[in-house]
Amino acid sequence: AMANKEVAESCFDHMHHAVVDTIYSTSASPDKDLDKMGFEVGQKLCERYVKDRGFFADDLEIITFLCKDMWTEVYGKQMDKLRTNHKGVFELQDLRFRATLRLSSDTEKAGLDLARRYLHFPCGIIRGALATLGLTAAQVRADVTGLPSVTFVVNTKPPPPAP
Repeated sequence: AMANKEVAESCFDHMHHAVVDTIYSTSASPDKDLDKMGFEVGQKLCERYVKDRGFFADDLEIITFLCKDMWTEVYGKQMDKLRTNHKGVFELQDLRFRATLRLSSDTEKAGLDLARRYLHFPCGIIRGALATLGLTAAQVRADVTGLPSVTFVVNTKPPPPAP
Protein backbone atom coordinates (compact mmCIF):
# COMPACT_ATOMS: atom_id res chain seq x y z
CA ALA A 1 0.00 0.00 0.00
CA MET A 2 2.89 2.37 0.77
CA ALA A 3 4.32 1.91 -2.74
CA ASN A 4 0.92 2.73 -4.29
CA LYS A 5 0.74 5.93 -2.23
CA GLU A 6 4.24 6.95 -3.36
CA VAL A 7 3.36 6.25 -7.00
CA ALA A 8 0.15 8.31 -6.67
CA GLU A 9 2.06 11.21 -5.07
CA SER A 10 4.74 11.03 -7.74
CA CYS A 11 2.07 11.08 -10.49
CA PHE A 12 0.32 14.05 -8.88
CA ASP A 13 3.62 15.97 -8.62
CA HIS A 14 4.48 15.18 -12.24
CA MET A 15 1.02 16.26 -13.40
CA HIS A 16 1.24 19.50 -11.36
CA HIS A 17 4.61 20.35 -12.93
CA ALA A 18 3.42 19.46 -16.46
CA VAL A 19 0.28 21.59 -16.11
CA VAL A 20 2.27 24.57 -14.79
CA ASP A 21 4.89 24.26 -17.54
CA THR A 22 2.21 23.97 -20.26
CA ILE A 23 0.18 26.91 -18.99
CA TYR A 24 3.30 29.08 -18.63
CA SER A 25 4.20 28.34 -22.25
CA THR A 26 0.70 28.89 -23.69
CA SER A 27 -1.29 31.33 -21.53
CA ALA A 28 -1.32 35.11 -21.56
CA SER A 29 -2.14 35.11 -17.81
CA PRO A 30 -0.71 31.86 -16.41
CA ASP A 31 -0.90 32.81 -12.72
CA LYS A 32 -4.62 33.60 -12.95
CA ASP A 33 -5.32 30.45 -15.02
CA LEU A 34 -3.49 28.20 -12.55
CA ASP A 35 -5.30 29.77 -9.60
CA LYS A 36 -8.67 29.24 -11.35
CA MET A 37 -7.81 25.62 -12.16
CA GLY A 38 -6.71 25.01 -8.56
CA PHE A 39 -9.95 26.64 -7.32
CA GLU A 40 -12.05 24.13 -9.26
CA VAL A 41 -9.94 21.21 -8.07
CA GLY A 42 -10.11 22.46 -4.46
CA GLN A 43 -13.90 22.75 -4.62
CA LYS A 44 -14.34 19.22 -6.00
CA LEU A 45 -11.87 17.62 -3.58
CA CYS A 46 -13.34 19.43 -0.59
CA GLU A 47 -16.89 18.37 -1.50
CA ARG A 48 -15.64 14.78 -1.51
CA TYR A 49 -13.72 15.05 1.79
CA VAL A 50 -16.48 16.74 3.82
CA LYS A 51 -19.55 14.84 2.64
CA ASP A 52 -19.61 12.65 5.78
CA ARG A 53 -18.62 15.40 8.22
CA GLY A 54 -20.71 17.63 10.43
CA PHE A 55 -20.67 21.42 10.33
CA PHE A 56 -17.62 23.47 11.25
CA ALA A 57 -18.00 25.73 14.29
CA ASP A 58 -15.86 28.63 13.04
CA ASP A 59 -13.14 29.80 10.65
CA LEU A 60 -10.38 28.29 12.79
CA GLU A 61 -12.04 24.87 12.63
CA ILE A 62 -12.30 25.18 8.83
CA ILE A 63 -8.63 26.20 8.48
CA THR A 64 -7.57 23.38 10.84
CA PHE A 65 -9.49 20.87 8.69
CA LEU A 66 -7.70 22.26 5.63
CA CYS A 67 -4.26 22.01 7.32
CA LYS A 68 -4.75 18.50 8.66
CA ASP A 69 -7.27 16.43 6.73
CA MET A 70 -7.37 18.02 3.31
CA TRP A 71 -3.65 18.80 2.98
CA THR A 72 -2.89 15.20 3.96
CA GLU A 73 -5.26 13.92 1.26
CA VAL A 74 -3.74 16.15 -1.43
CA TYR A 75 -0.06 16.39 -0.43
CA GLY A 76 0.48 13.34 1.79
CA LYS A 77 1.25 15.26 4.99
CA GLN A 78 -0.24 17.88 7.30
CA MET A 79 0.80 21.50 7.25
CA ASP A 80 3.65 21.95 9.72
CA LYS A 81 2.51 25.20 11.35
CA LEU A 82 -0.69 27.20 11.68
CA ARG A 83 -0.76 30.71 13.15
CA THR A 84 -3.53 33.30 13.30
CA ASN A 85 -3.95 36.89 14.42
CA HIS A 86 -7.57 36.05 15.44
CA LYS A 87 -8.77 38.75 13.01
CA GLY A 88 -9.27 36.49 10.02
CA VAL A 89 -5.64 36.12 8.89
CA PHE A 90 -4.04 32.67 9.02
CA GLU A 91 -0.50 31.60 8.15
CA LEU A 92 -0.20 27.99 7.03
CA GLN A 93 3.34 26.71 6.70
CA ASP A 94 4.51 23.59 4.89
CA LEU A 95 8.23 23.19 5.61
CA ARG A 96 8.71 20.59 2.86
CA PHE A 97 6.17 21.50 0.19
CA ARG A 98 6.21 18.65 -2.32
CA ALA A 99 5.82 20.78 -5.44
CA THR A 100 9.07 22.60 -4.64
CA LEU A 101 11.18 19.67 -3.44
CA ARG A 102 12.74 18.63 -6.74
CA LEU A 103 13.21 22.03 -8.35
CA SER A 104 16.73 22.88 -9.40
CA SER A 105 18.22 26.07 -10.77
CA ASP A 106 21.55 27.84 -11.02
CA THR A 107 21.00 30.47 -8.33
CA GLU A 108 18.91 30.76 -5.20
CA LYS A 109 16.96 33.70 -6.67
CA ALA A 110 16.19 31.75 -9.85
CA GLY A 111 15.10 28.82 -7.69
CA LEU A 112 12.70 30.99 -5.66
CA ASP A 113 11.30 32.60 -8.83
CA LEU A 114 10.76 29.16 -10.36
CA ALA A 115 9.15 27.84 -7.16
CA ARG A 116 6.65 30.73 -7.13
CA ARG A 117 5.21 29.44 -10.43
CA TYR A 118 4.11 26.28 -8.65
CA LEU A 119 2.23 28.11 -5.88
CA HIS A 120 -0.73 29.53 -7.84
CA PHE A 121 -2.37 26.11 -8.24
CA PRO A 122 -2.23 25.21 -4.50
CA CYS A 123 -3.43 28.75 -3.62
CA GLY A 124 -6.40 28.03 -5.86
CA ILE A 125 -6.95 24.65 -4.17
CA ILE A 126 -7.07 26.40 -0.78
CA ARG A 127 -9.46 29.11 -2.07
CA GLY A 128 -11.73 26.50 -3.67
CA ALA A 129 -11.87 24.43 -0.49
CA LEU A 130 -12.61 27.52 1.62
CA ALA A 131 -15.35 28.64 -0.79
CA THR A 132 -16.95 25.20 -0.54
CA LEU A 133 -16.91 25.55 3.25
CA GLY A 134 -18.56 28.99 3.14
CA LEU A 135 -15.54 31.32 3.19
CA THR A 136 -16.20 32.66 -0.29
CA ALA A 137 -14.33 35.97 0.08
CA ALA A 138 -11.08 34.42 1.29
CA GLN A 139 -7.88 35.68 -0.28
CA VAL A 140 -4.87 33.36 -0.45
CA ARG A 141 -1.28 34.13 -1.33
CA ALA A 142 1.87 32.11 -0.96
CA ASP A 143 5.45 32.97 -0.36
CA VAL A 144 8.63 31.01 -0.45
CA THR A 145 11.67 32.48 1.21
CA GLY A 146 13.78 29.35 1.50
CA LEU A 147 13.12 26.15 -0.41
CA PRO A 148 11.33 23.84 0.13
CA SER A 149 9.42 25.78 2.83
CA VAL A 150 6.23 27.57 1.71
CA THR A 151 3.92 29.84 3.69
CA PHE A 152 0.32 30.29 2.57
CA VAL A 153 -1.39 33.40 3.96
CA VAL A 154 -5.18 33.16 4.11
CA ASN A 155 -7.30 36.24 4.80
CA THR A 156 -10.88 35.15 5.48
CA LYS A 157 -12.07 38.74 6.04
CA PRO A 158 -10.37 40.86 3.38
CA PRO A 159 -11.35 44.53 3.14
CA PRO A 160 -13.88 45.27 0.38
CA PRO A 161 -12.31 46.46 -2.89
CA ALA A 162 -11.99 50.23 -3.26
CA PRO A 163 -14.83 51.77 -5.33
